Parts: sequence; C-alpha cells; structure tokens
Amino acid sequence: MIPNVLRRRSSLPSSLLTGLIGWNGFAGIVPLACGYAGPIAPFYLAATISAVLQVLVLRLAFVPLRMDRSLGAGVLSGGLTAVPLVLLASALFEGVRLHFWIAIGTGVYVGLPVGGFLSYFHRDDREIENAAAAAGREVDYGRDGHWLDPFAYGAICFLLACLPRNLELFVSAAAVGSIVGVAMAGVSHFFLSRWDNAVWTIPAAAVGGACLGTVSGLLFRNYQDALWLPHLAVGALGGFLTCLVTAAVGRYLGIQESSAEPASKE
Repeated sequence: MIPNVLRRRSSLPSSLLTGLIGWNGFAGIVPLACGYAGPIAPFYLAATISAVLQVLVLRLAFVPLRMDRSLGAGVLSGGLTAVPLVLLASALFEGVRLHFWIAIGTGVYVGLPVGGFLSYFHRDDREIENAAAAAGREVDYGRDGHWLDPFAYGAICFLLACLPRNLELFVSAAAVGSIVGVAMAGVSHFFLSRWDNAVWTIPAAAVGGACLGTVSGLLFRNYQDALWLPHLAVGALGGFLTCLVTAAVGRYLGIQESSAEPASKE
C-alpha cells in the first residue's frame, strides 16, 4: 500500500523519488549502452547527489521560476540546473570526469523531464484537489495515485528475467526495468486508454513489450556470462512480462475508475 504522501505526486517525498528514479535510471542505462564494464557504483552515487540537490533547488525556487504556472518553465529549469550538478559530479568523481561530455548530455537529458514532471505533477494535483474541494468531497488521486507502481513492476519483471548473480547486474536490471515500466505505463495511460484498456490491449502490449525488451537486452551484453539466457532473450522476456503486468493493471485501474465516476458525480 503506497502511503498517501507518495500518492500525492507533488509532495516533497514524491519529488525526491521523481529525481532519484530519473537520475539513477539513466546513470545505469547510459554506461551500459556505451559498453562500459567498470565499477558502476560511483555513477549511482553521483546521480543520487545530483537528484537530491536538483529537487531541493527547484522546489525552493518553484514559484520564482514560474514552475507552478508553466510546464515549459519546469522543463527549462530542469535542464539548466542539471549543468552545474554535472560539473560538481565531475569534480567529485573521476569516472564522471573521464566521460564528461556523455555526463553533460545525460544530465541535461534527465534534468529536462525531471523539471517538467515537477511542474506537471504540481499543476495536475492542484486540479484534482480543487475539483474535490468544489464538489465537497475527499481528495482521491485515483489512477494517478499509482504513479510509482510501474517502476516497481518493471524492476521486478526484469530481475525475474535476469536472475542476477551479482550486485551490479541486480542494480542494472532494476534500473532498466523501471524505465521500461514507466514507459509502458505512459502507453497504457495515454494510448491504450483510448480503447478503454480493452482485454485485447493486454496481449498486444505484451508483444510490443517483447520487441522493446529485445532492444533493451543489448544493454546487458557485457553481463552475458552472468545471465541464464542470451542477453537479447533476457531483454525480450523482461519487456514481455513488464508490459503484460502493466497493461493488465492499467485495465484493472481503468475499470475501477469508470465504476467510480457515477458515484463521484452524484
């Protein structure tokens, strides 16, 4: 059961998790994509420091930066604040310094959506809360309150697919899976919902997930000796399971939301 403070996507704990997931997710994916086979822990530490600092700065300057009013301001602020954070990380960590331009590109790429999500979550939560206040009912974030679930689904499914035998593969599988999970959640929420998350969308999503997963399997090529299946097969299995579970849960939540609508309008 997700605590209420985390169901509210604009809360400080939720903002910190948004930053941590974004920065740490790509701190694992980018080195894997580049074929890096060295120690990965320093990248995660650098990403964690960057995430916490960025979220705190953006939250403190939220109103002056107009992030409460403009999604574009959030995106821009996220990208701009990422640059000095990478400079700090390069001064603290040799691995970041040796791959400076990749780190800069990754930092800006992550910072832009982190800032955008902070703005979006703030505005969307206010709309939900204002609508509840106007209707004189208790705030219910509904399906949006489950925003963290897809990260967990993806991480668990990729861990099951990889069956990691060392810590680095464990962390890498969880990082890749969490990003695949949230990508699939976006597909389910914004696209599959157009067909009311019909039953047929579940196997369709699973097949698409297997294709996406096959590509993600390339990220595990340096871990082939520690995998029980070829890395492409592991990726395909992880993507299949992630999208199968996410689409099924999306249908369940969609049905719940539809059944609750008449009661909320009374």
